[in-house]
Amino acid sequence: MNAKIKCCNKQKQAFCTVTQSTWRELGRDRKEYRCQTSKMAPWGLIGRAQVADACEQTHNRFKPPKVHVVTLKAVDIRVTVRGFAARVDASLTYHNATDNALELEFRMPVDEGAAVYKFEAVIGGRKISAQCLEKKKAEKIYKDAVQSGHTAVLAREDALTADTFHLALGNLPGGSQAELQLSMMMELKVKTDGAVSFTLPTVLNPRYCPCDISPSQHTESVARTGNSETVIVSEAYTFGINAKVQGGHVIARIASHRESLNVELSDDSMSAEVTQDSGGFKPDHDWSMLVYYTNPYKTHIIRESGERAGTGLMKDDLVMVNLHPEFTEESYSHRNEILFVVDCSGSMHGDRIQSARATLLLFLKSLPTGCYFNVISFGSTYSLLFSDGSQEYTEETLKKALGLHSTIEADMGGTEILQPIKQIYSTPPKPGYARQIILLTDGQVFNVDQVKELVSRHAHETRVFAVGIGDGASTALVYGLARAGRGHAEMVYQQDKLQLKVMGLVRSMLQESAQDVRIIFDVDPPGGIKLIPKNPPIIFGGQHLIMYVRVPTSTEVKSITVSGVVGNAEFKNCYSGSDVVTIHDEEKTLHRLAARAQINEWQIDNEEDVVEDMITLSLATGVVCRRTALVGVDQDMKPVGHNPEALAVFTQPCSRGVSFRSMAAQAAQPTVFDSFCSGASSDSVTQEMLYQDSCLGASLFSMAQPIPRTRSPGVSFRSMLKKMRKKIYFNKESPIKSRAERDADGDMGEEAESVSEGHSPVDCGKNLMSVVSLQKFDGSWTLEDAVKITSLPHLLLAGATTYKNETSWATSVVLAFLETKYSAEKDEWALLANKAQMFIARCGDDVEALMVAARKVLAEN
Repeated sequence: MNAKIKCCNKQKQAFCTVTQSTWRELGRDRKEYRCQTSKMAPWGLIGRAQVADACEQTHNRFKPPKVHVVTLKAVDIRVTVRGFAARVDASLTYHNATDNALELEFRMPVDEGAAVYKFEAVIGGRKISAQCLEKKKAEKIYKDAVQSGHTAVLAREDALTADTFHLALGNLPGGSQAELQLSMMMELKVKTDGAVSFTLPTVLNPRYCPCDISPSQHTESVARTGNSETVIVSEAYTFGINAKVQGGHVIARIASHRESLNVELSDDSMSAEVTQDSGGFKPDHDWSMLVYYTNPYKTHIIRESGERAGTGLMKDDLVMVNLHPEFTEESYSHRNEILFVVDCSGSMHGDRIQSARATLLLFLKSLPTGCYFNVISFGSTYSLLFSDGSQEYTEETLKKALGLHSTIEADMGGTEILQPIKQIYSTPPKPGYARQIILLTDGQVFNVDQVKELVSRHAHETRVFAVGIGDGASTALVYGLARAGRGHAEMVYQQDKLQLKVMGLVRSMLQESAQDVRIIFDVDPPGGIKLIPKNPPIIFGGQHLIMYVRVPTSTEVKSITVSGVVGNAEFKNCYSGSDVVTIHDEEKTLHRLAARAQINEWQIDNEEDVVEDMITLSLATGVVCRRTALVGVDQDMKPVGHNPEALAVFTQPCSRGVSFRSMAAQAAQPTVFDSFCSGASSDSVTQEMLYQDSCLGASLFSMAQPIPRTRSPGVSFRSMLKKMRKKIYFNKESPIKSRAERDADGDMGEEAESVSEGHSPVDCGKNLMSVVSLQKFDGSWTLEDAVKITSLPHLLLAGATTYKNETSWATSVVLAFLETKYSAEKDEWALLANKAQMFIARCGDDVEALMVAARKVLAEN
């Protein structure tokens, strides 16, 4: 079938016709063509290739290159959880079914805080072990080895985002099988519900690339010799996950929100074996596991011995301190300027935007009187609820905000997150108020460093809290922004948990900032103690705090004291040296996690004077950073001969879509093209797709769930792009538009069609939200509200007890109802309840007396 595609260069734009099942985008150098297959398979790999003079062009028609196949046979993941750290060993087995040597390149998602330190390849019984070297040196070694016919491996962090890794295998011999093994360490945090959460990223979503980033900035590829070809693999492969939990903690239970797990708990409950059930794991979402310890909030201090023959950090012992500081409610401040920034891009369609809408309602109802607030929605453009800046939280401003809540949709195109953040910082904070940003996003962007750098520059005046929504959300963006903005972050994989996570962050946000934080180690002999990173961490009440301290091997730790000031009150936590547990770990898990924490801080600072220190630390610990890479060469094996017809192949798995640059001539709304996975099978029909070659999005293992189809497969690119220009915002200045202005312009994205109608809290499937929606600005509910909520007769409630104010009594009844029916969701409505209790107290009623009476009425009826 014929398909029209767009070919762009700096001078002009042209369209050419393609008559193959693949399409080719004419590059700026007309001797080079970027090739991309459009046939997908549910268990397949999709390959990207650059073919120089391999495609013959005759009368605007192309002769396709020969396609080679590299089959993914198996994926095996082994996880070892010890307390609050995890080691992940990932093994991928590939088979080269051709007679020729091929070069392979993979792109895989990792957690932003993961310490990747080992990369090996086993080919024909021979093991190639990589070592950590300075990046340019490693790339040269790899390139020279491949050119000389040697088999080589290379692993690098993406140039723009720390949560994506690039793996390369050069000269895989024909007819051979390769097992790629990657190892990493991950830090685990105790979440709001007391679970220690482990998540294995298996989905790499398409990343939106703003217009001010050129393809060269986000292309991460090794200089290759010879020609390259496109590859697609449509055979199913096995995917196995096994986990061990151990490490001195009593395990209460192990569960998962999404996986069906087999758990074998030891007799003493100190260890467990976890496997996937017989149905197996379908890698269309991130794999997760929740470990519940019997006392997760107890302080745990672990000392890991160093390597006596090591250098730098690896030579000394490393202390990991896990604590959960608690602050009193008096530390909560009402003098806050709170900015709720919500992602309304197309990728937030469906359940994500509905959950965000419900969360916005809960947020608005929970705000304390006396604060200032604003709501910023963004996509390709951004819109401020109050264009003149934050407004005081009053009954009138709340009413306006609720109007926005009822209309918010995933209808704003791409994910231009930088511009709304710039807009916030363009005005100073309200005098006497602490400015706080809370961001909700699925985090699918490339310009992570730009945003983090901006946030870091303003961290002294504005704190940033971030929530990542859904599988494949960028942990580099979500955790990176919170770290740069000296705030806190959460990842949400279950949409119904979004309110819980956000309200937990709001409670942290409303706390006074901890000042004069001091961490004191009483040691013998004195001296030689170094905090890693060197700056004390931000402390939030009720949040899991992890600190790393470097200690000389001969030093005895007598006590540890963490102190500071919150508001007008001091806090101090003291721990004895007997609380420190010493362990010996050959893999040096804590050392490498500490190294990663320091590297993350240096990459946020982005200062040239720390580059040498960063490289030195990376080389000493083996933990890859942006300036280093893991490289290995098989020098013993006989060089592989090169056949001019056996072109290099670069493969990566099929995911839900691709990334797009926000050029006026291109689509900034990835969902238009994501529909190619819809109903995918091994015989998937050919679809038209528009790719930005250098930033193809993919999962290491398989595709994500498809976004609902919004167009038929027979639409030409010319008509499709014309249609997009009417629907997607392309404006480099990112002008501020109100939602009314956008509606008047007809600026509605196609994703709005996939969102179900209705905006009431009941429609969102949360009955709790129907209770929340009825609460008044001052925190009260009327007696009529109480009747609706409890379904009790008006006369019964009105005459049940004596009170000074009818509304305060009705509010007590609703609070008692929340306690009875929604006790499990208390963390979601706790701030809302505090606001209600303050209203009752202002009315002159005894809060506890009315609550006792209200509980009795509900219990008896």
